[in-house]
Amino acid sequence: MSEQTLSKRGQKGVPAGEAFGKLVFGQLYNKESNPDGIVSLGIAENGLMHEELVSYFNKIDIAPKDLTYGDGPFGSRALRSALASFFNDYFHPIHKVFPDQLLVANGCTSLLDLVSFGIADEGDGILIGRPLYTGFGSDVNTRAGAKVYPVSSEGKDPMSEEMVEQYEKELLKQEKQGVKIRAIILAR
Repeated sequence: MSEQTLSKRGQKGVPAGEAFGKLVFGQLYNKESNPDGIVSLGIAENGLMHEELVSYFNKIDIAPKDLTYGDGPFGSRALRSALASFFNDYFHPIHKVFPDQLLVANGCTSLLDLVSFGIADEGDGILIGRPLYTGFGSDVNTRAGAKVYPVSSEGKDPMSEEMVEQYEKELLKQEKQGVKIRAIILAR
């Protein structure tokens, strides 16, 4: 893409996008066309399931409303209600989760971009436990200008209560260096 047609923000993302595309999509496995290719675990997509997914989706009844914004830009009310029920029943949160507190998007990259752009200023930080998906850095940086600060789990489960101390240690370290930490990403 010609750099003259892109904004300065858009130009900033081109090299990272091209490098990521070559790395992840350059040699993908395909039973017929590339049987010696790789199965990438670096993206949230499972190419080995395509046939099963197509078969499943071909059985679903789709209404015209399903092809629109439906209930608005935050996702369908039915889906947000189902998610709120699931979160409340499964996780037993201290504060009940309500459908109006949820936003549904087409993937983690979109959600992390939206959230980081909404809560972080350029140069602010977001903590995340290791190991982590390398794409999180560009998800929060490309538009928002925020930075991911990985937190070593030191052999602990990154989702465990034991990790609170690790997150706090990194939070205090970054605050001493003048970095404002705006969020913690909890991801498996």
